[in-house]
Amino acid sequence: MASETVVVGLNWVGDNVLALPTYRALHHRFRSEGGITVAAPEHIASLLASAGIFRSVIPWSGDTRERIRMLKAGRFRRAVILPNSFRAAMVAFAAGIGERWGYSTDARGMLLTHGVRPDSSRGHQLDDYSMLLAAMNAPRVVDEIPTMTIPLHVRERAGRLLRDAGVRLDEPLFGLHAGGLYGRAKHWGDQRYGELAERLRAAGFSVVLLTSPGERHQAEAISASTSGLPIIGDDGDVLHLAAAISHCSVVVTNDSGPLHLATALAVPSVSIFGPTDPDRTVIPGASRVVRKPFACQPCYKRECPLMHHGCMNEISVDDVFAASVGLFNEIEGKIETDGAGAVAFGTE
Repeated sequence: MASETVVVGLNWVGDNVLALPTYRALHHRFRSEGGITVAAPEHIASLLASAGIFRSVIPWSGDTRERIRMLKAGRFRRAVILPNSFRAAMVAFAAGIGERWGYSTDARGMLLTHGVRPDSSRGHQLDDYSMLLAAMNAPRVVDEIPTMTIPLHVRERAGRLLRDAGVRLDEPLFGLHAGGLYGRAKHWGDQRYGELAERLRAAGFSVVLLTSPGERHQAEAISASTSGLPIIGDDGDVLHLAAAISHCSVVVTNDSGPLHLATALAVPSVSIFGPTDPDRTVIPGASRVVRKPFACQPCYKRECPLMHHGCMNEISVDDVFAASVGLFNEIEGKIETDGAGAVAFGTE
């Protein structure tokens, strides 16, 4: 039985991970009608397919006409439109899908057959679609958090790639992700990540640079500035990045997709926040947040409007190193730091 419902998915990796409970709620609501299909960007499609929620996944590019064609080909009766943009609703309208659900935002109410007024409060992002789900009689489990598993063959491939890159998987492994496609204001800084990597390696840890699709050049610059850090996750498929993250002991990242991948995979993380609000996206207890308070936070700008980027520049390598090793220490309970800052791994 083919699914009658297509969900127009989100564009960012982190947003899709945080929407997993919403996707599951929609699956349960329409499972008697063949479940749901999701349409999402190509580099995210395999990640969503591995979640075990969807009847099928439509991987699409940014081309509007191609998106319309693909939705028409699916002959869907219903569309649930998660993005709040005008284009997302227009694509479903132009595809001739008869029943179109979504929030009445961005002057797109005329394109929806079932427009829902969003909640004006900005609580946690997990609750962003609560009003829409309630209108569709598809409530999500209130305390459900995003979870996912990596297919065994994909995880084993990531392990081979890590070993081929010279990473010791029998030692504690720190994965560092310095990027974030949203904008430079979220970036802590390539030089600082390089210094952090050197500190961690000097302390006896293995370190790997994690890259999202389109960020290879940034990772290569950091690797070149250090003693040749290995790089993984640059093949354009976010599922393979997630598989690499699943091998890490701790992930250190900006407010970006890998933070949420780590959360869904139950990998401990240290997250560096500046212009955005961790209370909106970080699940309590899932990540150790490093942040310096500034009166202008959160601004959500892609570039610092005050030109000083103080909310990130004031966070030192010492701050993040202490948070990272401290988190590992609390979780493992097997390390002691000597007077020179080196880490000895004990056994119990």
